[in-house]
Amino acid sequence: MIKMDKAIERINILECPTGEVEERLKGILEDYGLAKADEIQIEKEDISDITGTQGYHIRLPHHNDHSIRVIAQSGFDDYVAKVTYVYRI
Repeated sequence: MIKMDKAIERINILECPTGEVEERLKGILEDYGLAKADEIQIEKEDISDITGTQGYHIRLPHHNDHSIRVIAQSGFDDYVAKVTYVYRI
């Protein structure tokens, strides 16, 4: 689980254009050897329309006992997203 912990640390500091969050998450997980990008499932949901907060539920194919939840906040004009919280479920 050391690889997953390292990936979570890196995800926790992620800031990128709003439309690139899912691809960046997949890239980080692939960089740490947790899965190939095309195998990773990400479900996106709006948590708050008022604040622009979005949640991402990440499922990895070879880690059925664990998945990752990411909470990201969209910045001014919905251009940049910043991860505010990451945890394993």
